[in-house]
Amino acid sequence: MSNLQKINPPIASGKTKKIWGVVADPNTVIVENTDSITKNNDPSQTRKMHSKGEMATDTTSNVFELLKIAGIPVAFRKQISPTEFLADNCQMIPLEVVGRRYAAGSYLKRYPNLQEKEGDAPFMFHRWEYELFLKTTNGIITDIEGNNLGTTLVDDPLVMTPNCLEWVLTHPKIPSWESGANLGKNYAKEKIIGNKVKLKEIEEIARKVFLVIEGAFAQLGVKLIDIKIEFGITKIGKIVVADVIDNDSWRLRDEKWEELSKQLFRDNTAMNVIEDKYALVAQLTKRFHIPRQALVFWKGSASDSSPDIPTVAGIDVIEVTLSGHKSPNQCLERLKTVIQNYPEGGVILSIVGMSNGLGPTIAARTNWPTIAIPTTVKNQPHDIWSSLEMPGNVPLCTVLSHKNAVLAALNILAQKNPVAYMKRQATIESLDR
Repeated sequence: MSNLQKINPPIASGKTKKIWGVVADPNTVIVENTDSITKNNDPSQTRKMHSKGEMATDTTSNVFELLKIAGIPVAFRKQISPTEFLADNCQMIPLEVVGRRYAAGSYLKRYPNLQEKEGDAPFMFHRWEYELFLKTTNGIITDIEGNNLGTTLVDDPLVMTPNCLEWVLTHPKIPSWESGANLGKNYAKEKIIGNKVKLKEIEEIARKVFLVIEGAFAQLGVKLIDIKIEFGITKIGKIVVADVIDNDSWRLRDEKWEELSKQLFRDNTAMNVIEDKYALVAQLTKRFHIPRQALVFWKGSASDSSPDIPTVAGIDVIEVTLSGHKSPNQCLERLKTVIQNYPEGGVILSIVGMSNGLGPTIAARTNWPTIAIPTTVKNQPHDIWSSLEMPGNVPLCTVLSHKNAVLAALNILAQKNPVAYMKRQATIESLDR
């Protein structure tokens, strides 16, 4: 257990976790996960699961460490015991932020036309779906100061108009065209979440969170179906991802579309099977990894210009100036050094002027993807053939645009790097707006 002195009683105490204040440090809390697992907002269905608190803490810590490396603002600081972690003391925002890559759960109840047929994969959104649900307890809606604003007929209603001044709340499990979907009275957004909460900022952060975690799981052969996260505001007014992100927070499926997460408990699967899946997911998150890769700009001469690239965690940008024609031996020696320094791989962009000898020389001597960017083609179009006509065993790719060559390189690196995946996928999905 942690040596930090807790303040009794806890700030908050629920079925799955407790939040403790820390003596002499009002900016810090201790989050303690319990062994309980819940479903359907029904206390009578709560069960104990062996070591769930430990698995939840491990999973949450592994996920938040990944998000921190990705530059995403989080309340999490560090794990301090098998069942506890330190976090910033936040005022929680009463919203469940849900992201969906596939149609599942309550979404299918609202859109039954997307229900998957037996044997089919679930409906996939090219740009993942973003939804907000208002957190309630026994249907009670409170304002920013905790005053009762009213009661809904169901817990955690869907916010249909999140960007409007008034929120229309609807039933999370009834199609909008059916009676009973609209829960009646509208509520002023500012009364519920105040004027410090910027929903656009929350959405931007949530999209990064989803894509980083999706990319990390994809490397392990696991599909992130959907995820639920929560946000808080720190003492200095910063919006951060808060609470926990564990195997209760998402739906996961393996390469055979078999469930790995809390949905198993909702489906009344045997507890020993559920425990095994939770342990498996905790172990998988321990394998979340930001590799150390290289993006090499290899120029034939100092007069060749280098393209701009974004900063991405785990990707080192290296610049080399050596001619493939004039210094072939030095090129091969330098290539060997780069490869030795980056066992997790990289991509080489060869930037050359007339008569591309550099790109073919490098491409023939490494299994790293090599992309040629010929710089004189506009003025000397016949020279393009020195980048296109390759003999056997010289797998050189050619891209005329500096920007597109960099994007192609990032696409390749994103297969191992979840932060690169997040940056590229976010740009790709923005085209669907």
